[in-house]
Amino acid sequence: MRLAPLLACLALLSGPAFAQTLYVRDSEEGYLNMRDGPGTRHDVVRRLDPGDRVSVQESLGLWTRVRLPDGNEGWVSGDYLERGEPIAAALFVKPTNVGYLNLRQGPGTETPILRRIYPGDRLAPLGRDGVWIEVRHATGARGWVHSDYVTR
Repeated sequence: MRLAPLLACLALLSGPAFAQTLYVRDSEEGYLNMRDGPGTRHDVVRRLDPGDRVSVQESLGLWTRVRLPDGNEGWVSGDYLERGEPIAAALFVKPTNVGYLNLRQGPGTETPILRRIYPGDRLAPLGRDGVWIEVRHATGARGWVHSDYVTR
């Protein structure tokens, strides 16, 4: 009977799916909590940054069990995962003569300064306007910096 081999193949396919690579997407908080179980009642074991790569192990409702490149595993909300490479890697503030860089409200030196950021601070790029880059600071603050003062 030819139906038996077909049913056997379908049974194998309905098991655990092959690991799929996804990336943590940007959020207002600036990070994604990875938990020790599926749901907010479980403890946070790690914070993931936008652009972090994860390998999907299984899904349970809205929650996804993921494995990180270092082998650690945990559960995250699937709403904050996306396909495809992140648009850009993290940026870092370069050392400056004055010891800080101004995070501005818009692209240009004529826009108000929102806050000072410091050499080594991590920034997530969000957009670009000429030599100005829109970023999200590790604290969650959003603004603009001149591209001469940041590096990958």
